[in-house]
Amino acid sequence: MALSPTSAPPARRSFQDSTGATLVNVAPGDHYVTDDPNEVVVTLLGSCVAACARDTLTGVGGLNHFLLPTSDAHDLSQGGDEAMRFGDFAMEKLLNTIYRRGGQRGRIEFKIFGGARVLGGNSMLKIGEQNIAFVEDFLRTEGFPIVARSVGGTAPRRLRFHPATGRAFVQELDRTSAATVTTQEENYRKTITRRAPAGDVEFF
Repeated sequence: MALSPTSAPPARRSFQDSTGATLVNVAPGDHYVTDDPNEVVVTLLGSCVAACARDTLTGVGGLNHFLLPTSDAHDLSQGGDEAMRFGDFAMEKLLNTIYRRGGQRGRIEFKIFGGARVLGGNSMLKIGEQNIAFVEDFLRTEGFPIVARSVGGTAPRRLRFHPATGRAFVQELDRTSAATVTTQEENYRKTITRRAPAGDVEFF
């Protein structure tokens, strides 16, 4: 019997008529895991990073979306929304959710996305690079393979990840979108403004 996906508020779920897929939007400071072959997990990234993980045998997987690399002195003992904005907590949360749904450590692979310098004189200028360095170091230390990546650069990204197949689809967005994404990230907002993509789709 198939496992039910991690609970998601109805407001972040939509049905895509053209493919028959159910899209599940993951906002900053959130994560989602599913084994439903009809679900596609989507998010919008600026300096944030999303780590996409899946069990290559069962197809159970999902992604997280974190804004800052480590919690440092922050008190994250309660493990709530505040904690999920940090990469160290977000990575553990994603992996533990996959494990609870039957995923096994030796079968899990990762794809990583985001970490752009979306605005040149912005206070978040180096955060993207720090997020990339953190997730690469975390996965290397823990022994998880990174099988694909699209990180860095200056353009925000729209990401779609299909855990059942492991396929990821990335579109680079325009500079107008960059300003919007950066504002959302800096204000720790949980909603994502959808904009029409400006670039070609890349497959990972």
